[in-house]
Amino acid sequence: MSTAPDTDDLDQIRVWADSLPVATFRRLRSRFKARDFARWHRAGFPFYRTTFWYPLSQAPGHEVEEVIQRLRHAAAPPANVVGVEWWFSVVPINRSPLWLLPCHFDRADLDEKDPLRVRHPALASVFFFDPVPYGELVITEQRLGADAEPFPAQPQEMRFVPPGRNRYAVFPGHLYHGVIGRLWRERMPDRLRVSLAVNWWTQAPSCSYLRDSADALSAFSWPSRATG
Repeated sequence: MSTAPDTDDLDQIRVWADSLPVATFRRLRSRFKARDFARWHRAGFPFYRTTFWYPLSQAPGHEVEEVIQRLRHAAAPPANVVGVEWWFSVVPINRSPLWLLPCHFDRADLDEKDPLRVRHPALASVFFFDPVPYGELVITEQRLGADAEPFPAQPQEMRFVPPGRNRYAVFPGHLYHGVIGRLWRERMPDRLRVSLAVNWWTQAPSCSYLRDSADALSAFSWPSRATG
């Protein structure tokens, strides 16, 4: 658990500026409008405790699953990856001048505290809906240490990915990462930073908040339909 991290992990980060075909991106945005995310956010929707499991062998039944199948070509997950856990990350850009989302490790169960039992996805990834003036994804070479803390204690290197329309970033699933705020930059009018998190797993996570991807239709009050 405490072997020296490999900074080459950061060289495995990949970013695509225009990741989805225009038609696919338009269908996604038509289904998920900015006003919808604003309404869900105001209502206190638990975005980070509402994740969905989508087996890759299953044909897409709605727009997010269609997007995942498209992103699969870019992510190029290992052959033993069987499905993805996905959720929406929605946070106001002026939530804090420092961290909009503190650095963390993605894991099979957010409630698991024993580092010996923690499972990470094979790949983690973030799809951005739109540009915002700050709110960069930051990824370090740090791994989870035997004491359940990042190792090394301080990062030696970082990579930054600014949000952009139809931008997609993929990185090794065991790396420490978070979302920074405006820091020293001029405060801009508040708005929501919206992204789709897609974690690629060799085995489905086992956590109480994971739901079947088809349940997203009811969770977000969508009319049920297949994309075809």
